[in-house]
Amino acid sequence: MKNLFYISALLLSSNTFAQSLSDNSRGNGFNPAIGLNALTIYKNSSRDNDHDGFSLQEAELQFSADVDAYFRAEATFAVHKEHHEEGGEEEHGYAFEPEEVFAETISIPDVTVKLGKFYAQFGKYNMVHTHAQPFIYRSLVQEYMFGEEGLNEVGIGVSYLAPLPWYSDLTVQFLQPTNEELFVEDPHSIATVANLKNLWDLSESLTLEWGLSGLYFKQQAEKSTVLGTDLTLKWRPVKKGKYSSFVWSTEFIHKDVQGTNEVKNGGYSTFLRYQFAPRWFTQAQYEFLGVAKDESIADQNAYTALLAFVPTEFSAVRMQYDEIHDGEDRPEKRLSLQLSFSIGAHPAHQY
Repeated sequence: MKNLFYISALLLSSNTFAQSLSDNSRGNGFNPAIGLNALTIYKNSSRDNDHDGFSLQEAELQFSADVDAYFRAEATFAVHKEHHEEGGEEEHGYAFEPEEVFAETISIPDVTVKLGKFYAQFGKYNMVHTHAQPFIYRSLVQEYMFGEEGLNEVGIGVSYLAPLPWYSDLTVQFLQPTNEELFVEDPHSIATVANLKNLWDLSESLTLEWGLSGLYFKQQAEKSTVLGTDLTLKWRPVKKGKYSSFVWSTEFIHKDVQGTNEVKNGGYSTFLRYQFAPRWFTQAQYEFLGVAKDESIADQNAYTALLAFVPTEFSAVRMQYDEIHDGEDRPEKRLSLQLSFSIGAHPAHQY
């Protein structure tokens, strides 16, 4: 029955897909823009041998359109790997579920109201979908703080674009807490997320982005506080931007969970990306977990190197090497090769 549902969904999307190719990426209320992104991956790990080899890392089917003159809507459905135990044995399969389904206002000057299921506006990369992440996997710090799927909840949010000489956006969101890394689920409680993003043009070729984020949740004896800050410097020359560019990005997050599952730990990730030729990029990242933490928690760190060939915004081939020191006797060494491709409407990624 589940497979029949998947096939029906894909057939339905293919019937309307041809119409969407002639539309712009935003679509309209009667003919939404449709796009598909798929990630195929090969992985070889020194530790996690059961998950080695070729597999479908994830596929996303996205619909977006203006509902009317007041709202736009977006729905993203994802097929991704799922692991669970049954009868004492680990079962492998795929799950098909909504990743983001929301509507937001488009008619209020300088203010955007969003309602639905979405990635919380926390930090630099929590809102970024898998195929648009700077590396093949979510960072060690992000996964430790929010889990494999990030901080993704149902709720309402308000964003305000401040009238300042530089770009400054303040977002406040009220979410139904379900994330097991942070909350004890309660239908009568609310988690609050706040984010401030500032962006300065230092020159025609250089931009600086700085952000602050916070999360707060309290329900009787349960309390969660998460704080974060991020800094990103981007350089792309005006005349030869197709041939070279540079990015340095650093993010720090600290969480303090009190109550049933107490944990206190912080960490940071920092990476460099350098474009050395048209369509070719190289990247390096260092991550550390163990800042202002409980004494019982072991330090963790990871080193990552990546080489990417990006012919267009619709496709990319990336090869990545990770060395993860997580307190075990031997570090995990992992080599991954990923192919990413998109067809149909392809919305612009976040800056």
